[in-house]
Amino acid sequence: MEIVANDYIQDIHNYFQDFTVEDIEILYKKAYDEVIGRVNQLAKFEHIDQDSIFKDARIVNEIRNSIRNLTLSYIQFEQDHNQYAKKYHNIFEFVENEALTEVFFEQSVTEGHPFHPMTKTKLGLDINEVIKYSPEFRNSVKVIPVLCDETIVNEVHTTQTNELDKFKQRVHEYCQTHQIQLKDYSLLFIHEWQLEYFMRPQFEDLFTNQFMIPLYDLAIESSPLLSFRTLDVAELDCIVKTAVNVQATSAVRNVSPASIHNGIVLSEAVERIYRANGYHKSYIQRDLSGAYLNVNQEHANKCSYMLRERIPHDTNSHHLVCGSLITKSFITKKHILIECIETIMNAQNVSFQSAAELFLTEYAHILLEATYRLILEEGISLEAHMQNSTVVIKDGMPISIYVRDFGGVRLFDRDIDIDSSTGLITDSFEDLLSVFSHSVLYNHLFQLIQVLESYGYKSEEGYTIIRSIIAEHHEHCAPEINILEQPTFNIKSLLKMRIFSEGYDYQYTKINNPLFMEDK
Repeated sequence: MEIVANDYIQDIHNYFQDFTVEDIEILYKKAYDEVIGRVNQLAKFEHIDQDSIFKDARIVNEIRNSIRNLTLSYIQFEQDHNQYAKKYHNIFEFVENEALTEVFFEQSVTEGHPFHPMTKTKLGLDINEVIKYSPEFRNSVKVIPVLCDETIVNEVHTTQTNELDKFKQRVHEYCQTHQIQLKDYSLLFIHEWQLEYFMRPQFEDLFTNQFMIPLYDLAIESSPLLSFRTLDVAELDCIVKTAVNVQATSAVRNVSPASIHNGIVLSEAVERIYRANGYHKSYIQRDLSGAYLNVNQEHANKCSYMLRERIPHDTNSHHLVCGSLITKSFITKKHILIECIETIMNAQNVSFQSAAELFLTEYAHILLEATYRLILEEGISLEAHMQNSTVVIKDGMPISIYVRDFGGVRLFDRDIDIDSSTGLITDSFEDLLSVFSHSVLYNHLFQLIQVLESYGYKSEEGYTIIRSIIAEHHEHCAPEINILEQPTFNIKSLLKMRIFSEGYDYQYTKINNPLFMEDK
C-alpha cells in the first residue's frame, strides 16, 4: 500500500499551522509505518495473505483513516512536548502543577489500542470532528439532555445522586418557564454529534411534534475519555457512556439495551463479591443506570446512554487508565510506566531493576486478584485489558485497581439476572480462560513486560513473577485447566475479525505461552 499523504497533508496543516508541511509529512510517515507495521505483523501472525488485505477497499479505507487520525495524535503529542517539556520533570508533576484532573491520563494514550491495526479509525468524522471529539486533543464535548415522551423511552434502573437531583431541578425549572409538562417526559443524555447527525434526521417527526425536545440551553460540558464516546461529566459527578454512530477501531459505538442491563447487574454483583470476600485492592467502576428510545428496535442502541460512577479522587495518589502506562509521556518522551519506575527509584533509593521488580510484582498481585482469583472462586472472567482497567498509583507504586465495562465478560453463574442473548453465559472453563489470556495476560501484563524489556529489564524475570503469583492462587483453588501447563493460549484475532466480521471461528489465534515451562 503506497503512502497517499497528499490527500491529507494540506487539510491537516490548516488546523496545525505552527507545524510546517514537512513536519506533518514526517509525522504522517511515522503514523503510516506504525499502522502498516501492525497490519503486516498481524497478517503474519494470523496467517492472512497480505495482498488480499490491500485489495479489500473497505479495509484499505479503514487503514487510511487510521493513519490520518494517528497523524493528528502525533502532532498533538509534539505540540504538547514543545509547550511543556522544559517546565516539568515528569507527567505527574505536569498534572499536579497544571491542576488537571485524572481525566488527563484517559486523554494521554496517543496511539490508542496497543496493537489493533485500525487503532485510530473513526469513519464518518472529518478532521475537524476528530480534533473536536477525540480525547487526546482535550476539548470539551457537549452532552445534550433530550426530553422524550415517557411512552417512547425505556429506563433501565434509575439512580439518585445529589448532582443528578440538582440537574433535574434545573430541568424542572426550565420546563416551567417554557410551559412543558415535565411529568409527561423522560430524559436521555445524548452526545452532541449523535443528536445532530443521527437522531434529528432519523426521527424528524418526533422532534417536530415535540415527542422529543432537545434542551440545548441545558447542554452539559464533558471531557471525552479513552473511548471517545464515553464522557466524564463533572456537573453530574458521573461518566456518561453515549452512543455515537461512528465506526471507531473495529465497531460502531452503540449502547445496547442488553449492555445497559448487563452492565448494571454484573458490576453490582462483582463489586459485592469483592467487598464480601476480602478482595482488598480490587474495585469495580460500577454502571448505575441508563435508558433508550423504544420506537424502533433497530435503532434502540443508537438512541441510548448509560451512567457509570467516577473513581473517588485522592489527593495523595493518581488513578491512571492502564493503557496510559504504555504510552509515552510528552514531558520526557519515556513511557509513563518508566516515569513510575523512576519515581520508585528516587523514593526508595533502589536500582531500575529493583524498582521494576517491585512495581511489576505488586501490579500483578493486584490485577490477578481482581481477575484470576475471581475466575477460580466465582467462575467470572472479566475483560480487564488496559483500556478497561484503571490503576491507582502512589509514589510510583500501584496500590489498587478498578475494572469497568462488562460487554466482553464470560461467566458460569446463571443466577445473575443478565440478558442471555448476549452470549456471556458459558459452560466452558476454556471460554473463561480465553478472555483472561487475551485481556489480562497478553493485552495487559505482557504489555508492561514488553515496555520494561525495551529499557533493559529481563522479560523472563517478569514472566517468573506472574507464574509464581498464578501458582499461589492454585494452592487455594485448583483450576480445571492450568494455564501454566498449556504450551499455547488464545488471543483475539483482531485483523481476521475485521476482514471476516461474521466469522465466529476466526475469533481467536493460538500463540506460544511464555508462562509455560516444560517438565525437566
